[in-house]
Amino acid sequence: MKQTSFILACLLLLLASCSSENEATVNDHLEIPNDQVELTPEQELESLNKVIRENPKSPNGYHRRHLYYIEQGEYQLAREDLNICINMSPETSIYYFEKAKLCYNLGEIDNSEVHAEKALELDSTSKDAHVLLGRIYLAIPNFGMALDELNAALRIDKNFAEPYFYKGMTYAIAGDTMKAVSSFITATEQYSDYYEAYVELGLIYAQHGGDERKLAEQYFNNALEIKPNSIEALLAKGIYCQDNEDYVMADSCYKLLLEVDPAFEVAYYNMGYVHLLAYRDDAPKEVNDSVIILALEDFSSAIEINDQYVTAYYNRGLCYSLIGDVNSAKVDYATAVKIAPDFIRAQQALDEL
Repeated sequence: MKQTSFILACLLLLLASCSSENEATVNDHLEIPNDQVELTPEQELESLNKVIRENPKSPNGYHRRHLYYIEQGEYQLAREDLNICINMSPETSIYYFEKAKLCYNLGEIDNSEVHAEKALELDSTSKDAHVLLGRIYLAIPNFGMALDELNAALRIDKNFAEPYFYKGMTYAIAGDTMKAVSSFITATEQYSDYYEAYVELGLIYAQHGGDERKLAEQYFNNALEIKPNSIEALLAKGIYCQDNEDYVMADSCYKLLLEVDPAFEVAYYNMGYVHLLAYRDDAPKEVNDSVIILALEDFSSAIEINDQYVTAYYNRGLCYSLIGDVNSAKVDYATAVKIAPDFIRAQQALDEL
């Protein structure tokens, strides 16, 4: 019944996407009338199309429109506009960088590398292109080349927070925890609201022993001050508190998670697990019954959202067996085995009934 390790629930080591400090947004390029606080997507697009119609030989309008398409999730249209920009102005570095970034986000690593290198060929001072190449080499992975590119960005701007963050990611994935911590801390020193760096620091310290482990909660709290509704940070803090037997705080984190995303089955599952951990053989029957009822409700909610949640069936079966409902326990254990035939614990529990 041991809880899954802390790392499995924390997904930020999948190369967190950090926005460049200099990255433009669609609204930076739109003239919004004084009497209109916000344009609808249709109005934004019409405004951009008007810019293009008025000056069809300029790449600027297409560049602005590609940002709009990215915001709307229309990645192929964004790519087409960037291709127009490159055809119109083949010596402009930013267009290659933007296409490299788009390709990276679409998982086209080779394409991204080619365009990032072209951006640097045209502008060797592009720190953002160096960082993107660092991220590309980290994804391959080639740690040496990743660090070379990130250090190149820092030679251009030693106060640039993003390269420090990705150096931290590189060291963390390579297994050099001390250097990872140092890099993440430096990133927060350069940019005090670096949410991703605080979460990564929390994840690292959550695996430490002794008093250092307590720093994890501090870093998760820092992250939550910046993004109070962050699913990742709330989940990470909840599991940290759960692993440290602070079940009240863990339960609170999971409830906050469900306020952010009522369909987040992991939060229900973890709440159920916390309640199940409160069951004690030497506790009064009414106390045990009350926590098991709560656990049953939580595991059932997780299953209602995800009917393939195999460990939720297993733990709900365990709850039923603890209160003597053998038939319901058999059904849940059998369902767990049906979903995952190699789930040995569920098969053993079923055989023992």
